[in-house]
Amino acid sequence: MIAENIATSRSKMSALLRQVRQGETVIILDRGIPVARFEPVDIWDNETYKLMTAKLVKSGDLMPRKKKLSDDFFDMPLPDDKKGAVRAALIDERREGR
Repeated sequence: MIAENIATSRSKMSALLRQVRQGETVIILDRGIPVARFEPVDIWDNETYKLMTAKLVKSGDLMPRKKKLSDDFFDMPLPDDKKGAVRAALIDERREGR
């Protein structure tokens, strides 16, 4: 089991999630008090998935899909971004730590 403070975990989230994927449990601490636990999910049965999805939709953290993506969706070309707005937004988000 790994314990990390909130501030440290923000900057190391990718590394922490890699460790969770490898079977570790990560406890997030707020001033030394445990507030969250990340642990690997072994099996997502259909009922668990439905309950989790319903909870996320109700909280506003997930929007349900309106229709299924077409089979060729990921083969479609990306739109042009000649002004670099997408790149600039990504760099801004990384600087802000989001």
